[in-house]
Amino acid sequence: MKNLLVALLFFSMTSTPVLADDFDPIEDVNRVTYSFNELFDDTIFEPLSRAYKRYIPEFAQTGVRNFFGNLRDVQTLANQIIQLKPIDSANTLGRIIVNTSIGVGGLFDVSSSLGLTTNDEDFGQTMAVWGVPAGPYVVLPFLGPSTLRDSIGIFVDISSDANMINKMDGNEFITANTLSTIDKRVELLPTTDLFDQSDDPYIAMRSSYLQNRRFEIFDGNPPIDDF
Repeated sequence: MKNLLVALLFFSMTSTPVLADDFDPIEDVNRVTYSFNELFDDTIFEPLSRAYKRYIPEFAQTGVRNFFGNLRDVQTLANQIIQLKPIDSANTLGRIIVNTSIGVGGLFDVSSSLGLTTNDEDFGQTMAVWGVPAGPYVVLPFLGPSTLRDSIGIFVDISSDANMINKMDGNEFITANTLSTIDKRVELLPTTDLFDQSDDPYIAMRSSYLQNRRFEIFDGNPPIDDF
């Protein structure tokens, strides 16, 4: 799956023409927000992420990624239930039980070695499954590329009871959010490095985001007409 995503990203950056369904009526505003996000990222999160990747032992990084992945599985489970995916829901529930218990609170991904894998689901995908149109492309401050539908989904996911980080208090909440953000940023380093090599990084990001969302919504099997 990761290889396919990289291929999609590479295709997006080498093919700069705007896709017919890259609906971006507020592009001028989005580009301003994009520039702000880039400045913030270049100044703070990218240096932090590169230092984290360089100096934190790999086993510790893996443990952090597994821990937050286990928390995200709870959110995925909630969305799979709403999407009426009983088999996927049972599979994800099994992952949570195994990784939380045998995997020491999610630090070890025992489930994957047992063949229990899952695809991340969020409320934006859930709304798409139930027929809510994507709406225009938007760039959110700090959060990056999205659509109107996915922006609503992000708000629901962040405020949902299924967001386990919300159950933390004080310093735990701040630390968890910071570590989770840095972990995600480390994962995106190869992708953003590729974006920087494109003629127009804004268009490259927009096209790759929208293509990847189609891929996620259709669980890796989007209709040919959607490409």
